[in-house]
Amino acid sequence: MYLRSAQLQGEGVMLRRIVAGAVAGLAVLASAANAEAAWYKAETDRFVVYGEGREGEVRDYALKLQTFDAMLRLFHPSTLDTVPATKVQVYLVDGLRDLRRMRPSLGAGVHGFYAASNEGVIAAVATERSLEADDVLFHEYAHHFMLENFPAAYPAWFVEGFAEYFMTAEITDEGVKVGGYNPQRAAAVFLARWLPWEEVFSKTTAETHRRDTAAYYSQAWLLAHYMYSDRERAAQLDKAITAIAGGAPPVEAFQAATGMDSRELTRVLRRYDKLQLYLVRDPLKTPPAMTVTRLQPSADEFLLDHVRLLFSRTGRLDQGFLDSVRRRAARLPDDPFAQRTLARAEYVMGDVAAGEAIMKAQLAARPDDLETVLLAGMGQVLAGLREPQNRQQRFRAGRPFLAKAYALDKRDFRPLYAYGLARSVEPEFPTDNDMTVLLEARALAPSVQENSVRAGLALLKVGRKDDARKVLAAVINNPHGGGYAARARALLEGASESDAEAAGQAEEAPPDETE
Repeated sequence: MYLRSAQLQGEGVMLRRIVAGAVAGLAVLASAANAEAAWYKAETDRFVVYGEGREGEVRDYALKLQTFDAMLRLFHPSTLDTVPATKVQVYLVDGLRDLRRMRPSLGAGVHGFYAASNEGVIAAVATERSLEADDVLFHEYAHHFMLENFPAAYPAWFVEGFAEYFMTAEITDEGVKVGGYNPQRAAAVFLARWLPWEEVFSKTTAETHRRDTAAYYSQAWLLAHYMYSDRERAAQLDKAITAIAGGAPPVEAFQAATGMDSRELTRVLRRYDKLQLYLVRDPLKTPPAMTVTRLQPSADEFLLDHVRLLFSRTGRLDQGFLDSVRRRAARLPDDPFAQRTLARAEYVMGDVAAGEAIMKAQLAARPDDLETVLLAGMGQVLAGLREPQNRQQRFRAGRPFLAKAYALDKRDFRPLYAYGLARSVEPEFPTDNDMTVLLEARALAPSVQENSVRAGLALLKVGRKDDARKVLAAVINNPHGGGYAARARALLEGASESDAEAAGQAEEAPPDETE
């Protein structure tokens, strides 16, 4: 887990001094207001970054994310040569108002969100508060990195501690400084009542009382920091986590690996107040290949609405929003993006026939455009979800388009996910080919929990319970699993598909993760 020594420079920082400054007050940097309305897209082999304003800001943010990713890979050498099939899409927006254009239900004080869904892996950050924005996105990308590269049943405290440890990375001209602190977490180490380690080791954040959340995150961060700051302790951590992922009781596994019981662990961490920092020099050996394009003017009108529709509940009407999309799209009848956004709005909450008419014209004009072909197929799936009486007919109508979309890009999981869903209504489901489709979708996007749940359900249907347990384990142990974790747990306990779905709906199933 550790870097080559030539790339590291160590130093220490006193935690109690940090807390004194944190309690006294924090300085917050504000980004400059955008001077232009144009939207730009910067794309690398791992990220697609969208931003409104100056091209250079979008380019710089893409480079920042690429640098953070490279640092994570240096800490985890087995990932150095891997290139993910599914890129993370990141939207840079001005503030909460724009975040709510994409996710209307977001509460006050939210600086960003991350959502790995069947429509893609999407994050958004409000750049008006740059320090908080970086912490949010780095935290969520650390979760994403773990799920993409190590989709095992890791304990929740480690999942959170891993993200908390790396999210404070500071990118400078010298390199990336790792091992810093978040002022809130550092303060809580001294100001919050500590939870028993037995509780931290055995529970997720969802199972922890709200009043104890700050303590949970802070203890997870401090323990991860302590274990990562020394090679011998890092090896002990690996041993403990591997044992726990294999089914060993968490408290006993940690004690066996480290030789410390809960009382000794508390004593050691209470005295751990000099944080070990590392400077990772030149995590990117060469500048990443990057393509920057200026988006069509319709992006200013529809880009955030498009994201909103990706996460809108199928069949739930928002008349004001629908009317607005219809009115604005009517002014741009020849703009493909505006028309596709309108078509999706009709499929999701409006007139399905109108959506079909739009896509017929779009297919005639662009028969080999991936997004057009995919929406033609996904639109039929959405229509089928809205029309139970016509579901099989709709799903069957969508499958040829989804098969073509997969042929256009075989590293895109979205057509496979939708095709597997469209096959689920057939009496012979799941066939061997269905299993191949579902497992390939999961392999291409392991961070998308719905992929794992659908693959696990199909494995259970054909009697492969051990394989299903492996596929569903990462979902069940995800501290943000919500409804997905409840569904997965119910399925493994023998619940019917409908009962498992009900169990998932009874939980808070977060479409995004904000911390």
